[in-house]
Formats: sequence, structure tokens, C-alpha cells
Amino acid sequence: MIDVSAARLMKVAVHRVGSKAHDEGISLAESKSTVSESLGELFIDHYLLPLSKQKNIYDFFHESDISLNAVANISCKMFREEGEFIAQTQALAKHLYAVSTHQNISSGDLLFLLYSGVIVNGIESTVLAVMKMENKDNFIEINENSGTFEVSERSGVSLNKIQKGALILPGSAGVLVVDNLGQKTKYWLDTFLKVTPRASSKSYAKICGSILKGVTSKIEDSQVITELNEEITEKINSSDLMSVGEIKSLSSRYIDSEALEEVMSGVASSTGIDISDNYEIKAKDVARQAKPITSRVRVRAGVGMIISDAKYSVSGISINDNSDGFQAIIDIKSRKKD
Repeated sequence: MIDVSAARLMKVAVHRVGSKAHDEGISLAESKSTVSESLGELFIDHYLLPLSKQKNIYDFFHESDISLNAVANISCKMFREEGEFIAQTQALAKHLYAVSTHQNISSGDLLFLLYSGVIVNGIESTVLAVMKMENKDNFIEINENSGTFEVSERSGVSLNKIQKGALILPGSAGVLVVDNLGQKTKYWLDTFLKVTPRASSKSYAKICGSILKGVTSKIEDSQVITELNEEITEKINSSDLMSVGEIKSLSSRYIDSEALEEVMSGVASSTGIDISDNYEIKAKDVARQAKPITSRVRVRAGVGMIISDAKYSVSGISINDNSDGFQAIIDIKSRKKD
């Protein structure tokens, strides 16, 4: 899909972005950076090439109007050579600072690399690579001086692993993303880039998981949840392919249409995807997303249990209140082998 063998580095800009949650502020460069030819080649080998090989494609979105997506809007202007490159990167740095409101977000250097000569879907294109470096590594530098070797300590950014990166492709070609520091917060994808996975079996399976989670939250009766979980599991085990429409049809037997519409609206808003009822999804992908839901049994509000072995399922729950609390009788059955 993407060939970077003839890529040419056109423009470079670096800004320092702190954590807004900690009032660290930002430091904006007033001019483009100059890099050596050898460093430019290293950027291609260690940043552009790994980004271009990412398999998952994302698309920009916005809840109300895609033109309000800052990164999509500004990068599009860069590709059309509208406005000053440094001013545009400054605007994106300000946008990143504005969304860096989580306590766990670290300060870092924001690097912009604008390339030409990249082949995207057979067309020579201009692409924008954006990287944020939050962690620095220690290394030693050895220099010869008057017959001796002096060893000194240095700190810098490693080229060996992208910390947070995005390769923004022109038009509707999409965005390729790397986030190796996203364990504590997903702001890079969700609030800075504001992207959503392009429709695929795996991305739609996540949607199904969100729908099932939302539907379950609307049900108060533990026995009804158990019946829903069992029907979901049976549907997954009996099919190779599924659809959102089938999940909705199944769910409609357990919650009313208004509650289901509320769930669907919430999922569509959070993912930014125009959800198709008929998109075919691999049942095994749905199974991975449904497992945390179907394996968890709610006995009563605040009390639950997990079935860790898929060979078993809950067939019934009866609860008897007593003076000390309540007694729960849980019937476990063994699933039939195929």
C-alpha cells in the first residue's frame, strides 16, 4: 500500500509540549529545523518506514463536524501547501497541549516530518509524520583527547522505538498510528489525533463488545443477564460470521427499543463510525470482545463472579434474602461439545 523507498524529507519542525494538568506550558520553535542528510535518512529508516508498515488503518472523525478535527484540518492544508508550515505545526502543538489534561500525561518533544515522494495506493504523495517523545534514554559518548579517551554521559531520544507516532496520509487514505506509551491514557488516539479504526472485522467486533456491554448495563435482573450471556455465546459458537444487526436483534429481546437506541447512539458517538448493521464480522473476533462480558455473572448489584472455563455456563440464579444479607444459589451447567 505504501512505498517510502523514494521518500524525500522536505520540512522538519520540533516543539516542546508540557502537561497542561501540571501547568508546564509549551515552548514553540519560531522556524523550521535543519537536519543533516544522514539524520534525514535515519528518520526514514527508524520513523517513516516503521509507521508505513502498520497494519491497522484509522480515520479522522469528529462528533459533530469533521472539519472541526484539528489534526485533519491542518494536515490537509499542509498537503495543499496552504499557509506557513511552522505556524501550522505550532497550531498542532497548541492543540496537543490543550488536550493534555490527564494527570498521567508527560511532557515531551513534538516532531513533525513532512515528506514528498511517498507512494500511497500507487500515487506519489506528500505525507506527514508526527512523533511525540516523552521518554529519554541515557547513553555514553567516548571521545579521544590527547592520547586518552574521555567518557561522558548524555541523554537523548532513541531511534530504535517510536514512542507515540502517526503517519497522516492525504485525502481519505487514512492514518497509521503507533502508541507504545498508551498504557495509562489513550489521549494520543482519542483526543489529539481523534481517530477511529477503519471498518474491519476486528474494529466491528469491538463495536459489538461495546453494544453488549451497554445492553447488559440496562438490565437489572441477574437471571435475565445470564440468559442473554448464554444466547450470545450460543450465537457465537454456531456461526462463522455475525453482524451488528444480529446483535441488535438478539438484544431487542432483552431491553426495549428506546434503551437499545440509546446504547447504539452512545457507541456510534464514542467510536465515530457510521455503524452498518450488515457488515460481516468473524465470530471468533466477536468472541474475544464478548468474553469479558459473557464470563462475568452479576449476582446482585456489587456482587459478581467470573466463569473462567468456557466449558461451563450459568443456567440459573436464585436469591433469597435473609437477616445477614442474602443467599445465592447458582446453577452451573456444562456446555455441549460440538
